[in-house]
Amino acid sequence: MKIIAVVFCLMLNAGCSDNDDLTEEPPGPVHNENISIGSGNPELILAWKENTGYTVTIAGWGQKYIPVDEAIVCLEVFPVGVQSSKWYRAAYQEAEKQNDRLVCKARIITDSGSDFEVTDIYTVAENEDRLRLSRVVDVMKASGKDHAFNSYFMVRNEVQQAITGCEYFIPSLIYKDESNLSESSIGADFTHDWILAREERMGLPLAMFRNKSSEVSVALADYNLNPVTFKEEVGMDHLVNADMHFGSLGFYLASQSPALVYCFPGSEGEHTYADGGGSRERRWARRSHPVRVGVEHAYMLELQFKKEAAFPKALEEHWKATFNLYNPEVLEVDNEDVMNYSLEVLDHYWLKDNDAPGFPFSVHLPSGEVNEISYSMGFVGMQIPCAYYLYRKGLETNNSIYTDKGEQILDFWAENSSAPNGMPRIWWDISPWNFFRNHNDLRNMQGGLEAMILAWSHAEKHFPGSKTNWLDYCRRSADWMVSRQYADGSWDKAFDNGGTSIDSGKLLTSNLIRFLTYMYIVTKEECYKTAAVKAGEFCYREIHEPYKYVGSVIDNPYVKDRESGQKIIEAFLCLYDLTEDEKWLEGASQAAYYTVTYMYAWNIPAAGGNNLMAWDSKKTTVGITIISTGHSGADCGLSYNSFEYLRLYVLTGDEYFLHIARLLEKNTKQTMDYDGTLGYAYRGLQTEALRLVTRWGDGVNLWLPWVTASALDPLFKIRDAYGDMDIERIGTESLSTLRQKDAVYAAHQGIIY
Repeated sequence: MKIIAVVFCLMLNAGCSDNDDLTEEPPGPVHNENISIGSGNPELILAWKENTGYTVTIAGWGQKYIPVDEAIVCLEVFPVGVQSSKWYRAAYQEAEKQNDRLVCKARIITDSGSDFEVTDIYTVAENEDRLRLSRVVDVMKASGKDHAFNSYFMVRNEVQQAITGCEYFIPSLIYKDESNLSESSIGADFTHDWILAREERMGLPLAMFRNKSSEVSVALADYNLNPVTFKEEVGMDHLVNADMHFGSLGFYLASQSPALVYCFPGSEGEHTYADGGGSRERRWARRSHPVRVGVEHAYMLELQFKKEAAFPKALEEHWKATFNLYNPEVLEVDNEDVMNYSLEVLDHYWLKDNDAPGFPFSVHLPSGEVNEISYSMGFVGMQIPCAYYLYRKGLETNNSIYTDKGEQILDFWAENSSAPNGMPRIWWDISPWNFFRNHNDLRNMQGGLEAMILAWSHAEKHFPGSKTNWLDYCRRSADWMVSRQYADGSWDKAFDNGGTSIDSGKLLTSNLIRFLTYMYIVTKEECYKTAAVKAGEFCYREIHEPYKYVGSVIDNPYVKDRESGQKIIEAFLCLYDLTEDEKWLEGASQAAYYTVTYMYAWNIPAAGGNNLMAWDSKKTTVGITIISTGHSGADCGLSYNSFEYLRLYVLTGDEYFLHIARLLEKNTKQTMDYDGTLGYAYRGLQTEALRLVTRWGDGVNLWLPWVTASALDPLFKIRDAYGDMDIERIGTESLSTLRQKDAVYAAHQGIIY
């Protein structure tokens, strides 16, 4: 265990010293004097208290943080044959300062005689606002009457704080407060004593709260390079096993003053998704280690301290600090292979049913057999975008098969989708029904219409005047949108086939901005530009300013989600190109930092023996993203925005955005069989969704067209803007050169004719 602690210090450049380097013998443990390390941001202060041991205070940015109940070491022990647990708390009895690190020890003996020794090593690196802790709990004696245990690290502000006086952040789970979370979501009920979530539900294992009045935030991160579980580790039973190496993070709220909490192993409550989700009851999924001599119980934590005037900036800084700690690797993937294999999939699965051409709604994996046939123009069906990719590639390579297949699908939608009032109808059901479903939402419209106008522009470039029906379809749709826009810039979320509103939610307004921008570029008609800017102003007021990225995951509506952030990034960058107003760039950047916190920036290895989804152990989960709050379902959907993150790098100079762009371009292809290791029928097939917790590799084993769209769309856009589609090469060019190229792209946003 001591080796683990030393390795941790070396990895983090924390300044651990070898005793041989000291000019004199280090002092031994002391018991009756005050000790401190650090210089204020942070500073760790140990004060000796007779008959108690060392009290602990951690100072940062003028705030002081103390352990809950003044006990820095907390163990929860479960006696044999007893359902309830017993809590044991202790102060440090020994402390030894070794240059810039502090080695502390505590001992806990349970009522039945089990003996635990806790060794904590703290380090503070110079000029950093972080305090690192390496903890080892050794079971020195097991009485036989104690069955299981967990250890906790818990700190709160020394001054009592109202729960409502703080803002909260757990990646992919909690953003600012409990608003816009489903009733069964982890973090939805701040009347609970505990909000603890397994760290594999998080893009990075991190929890933060920020005091609104002092503007100081403190975060707790776990540095876990090798999370471990096993395939039977599922369900609500209290599981006790030494082969679990993961924690849980969150908040303790029972004292009416919020505390940061880390629990190891990772018990989850009082809401948990271990029961399949959806339960509103207070329930725990407990995970513990056995009380057994020799059990390995060790972890490494980091406390971070920031002072920022607003919650979004605090979130950004804590996320980046933890991201840099993990520094996720960008993998090698050949983009030419990705493009060719993806187009091969579209070519193979193109079909015609009752004279309606399209792609199947879903395909079984690994066999490649068609599962369901129905046509949705956007969102998960992506009929029009996938047709556009085939059509465009066919034009570029003189592949008449690709061109013809794409053109037939595009013609079908242009000639059949419009309702009499011009509204685009979004979902065509195949035999025996052959009708449009009576539900039309803005998200589906967005996906289809953007691709249709891009397809028209490429047809116009090669064969001027040949596809006016595509442009006419887009114009009818855009005119309908202008006619239905409210004075505040918003639209209702969904309409029936007659154009009557059936969902008055406004937060999908962002979804139409890019299409209307494209229409202005094509037609130069001011009504489209005006509508786009009005919609942007609505989104800035109602989404950006209140930090309310809600609603774009239309099959899990009205909760905070990743895709709402994606739509704001896309929309605000278009408005920045259109107006050159810096507020749109600032808004896109804020949304980009929010959105990327749903991305796994650390690797969750598949559980040993799990065969629920095809996987190769050499692959990594870095780049896969959780879809929404309220569950832990994940996919490769942030692949769509490698282009936008690249643009944010070019426009802001922030190299962090370049790192993210590279991860999204390459690592999101780990669920694709591009290298032939997954055994799918075609190399371009890719699972639609998966879950990395609790089974660590449980997939739906279906391909849907949107998955291929997410791979192809950014490759075309990156090449259009920068003349190459490999971000690794693009990133070697100077910012001045890239900005010149970007300015050309911004003038037409990919509309070339």
